[in-house]
Amino acid sequence: MPSHLGLLVCEDQISFSDLSNIIIWSFCVGVQNVSIYDRTGYIKSNGSKLYKEANNRKNSILKKSANSLNIIFRDGKAPYLYNNFVRKNGHKTEDINVYLLSNLDGKQQIVSAAKSLCTDVKRKPHILENFHAQNFDCYLKDIINIPDPELLILFGESNGLMGYLPWHIRLSEIISQPTHYNFSIEEFQDILFRYSKCEQRFGK
Repeated sequence: MPSHLGLLVCEDQISFSDLSNIIIWSFCVGVQNVSIYDRTGYIKSNGSKLYKEANNRKNSILKKSANSLNIIFRDGKAPYLYNNFVRKNGHKTEDINVYLLSNLDGKQQIVSAAKSLCTDVKRKPHILENFHAQNFDCYLKDIINIPDPELLILFGESNGLMGYLPWHIRLSEIISQPTHYNFSIEEFQDILFRYSKCEQRFGK
C-alpha cells in the first residue's frame, strides 16, 4: 500500500466530488498522503471548495467514524488557513495530508532550490565536495517538503506528466485512467491491486 498517492488530473473539467471520494477511500485503506496536481492551478485556487466537499464526503462515507479523520490541506510547507479541524482530548484521530499542486510546484521549485544551493556555494565552495543527489533533497525540502509518491494515477488522455514534481517521481509507479469522472471504488481497488503486484527494481 502506498503511503503517498499522487493524482495527476489532465482534464479541463474538474469534479470535486469524485476527487473527494478518492481522498476518503485513500484514508480507509491506510494512505497517509494524497497530492492532487493540475497544471493550471485551478484545483489549488479553489482549495477551500474542495476542502468543504471532502469533509462532506467524509461525513457521508464514514458516518459515525467521521470524527476519527482530520483532513489537512497543505501547500508543501504549512496547512492552508481554511483548515478548521479540531482535535478533541481523549478522542483518537488520524490525519490525511492533502497537497494541492500546480506547475509552479514542479520545475520552478527545482530552480528555486538550485538558486539556494548556488548562494550557499558562493559562501562555502567546499559544499560541492562529495555532493550527491541526496544532498540536493535537503535544499528541495526547504522549498517544498512533500514525500515521494509511490503511486501516481494519471487521469486524462495525456501521455505526459504535465510538470508534476519531476524530482519526486523517480521511483513512482504510474497508472493511467481515462477520466476521474465517476471513478468508482472498484476501479480504485483494482489500481491498488495492480500496484501491489508491481516489482520495484529501482533502476536495475
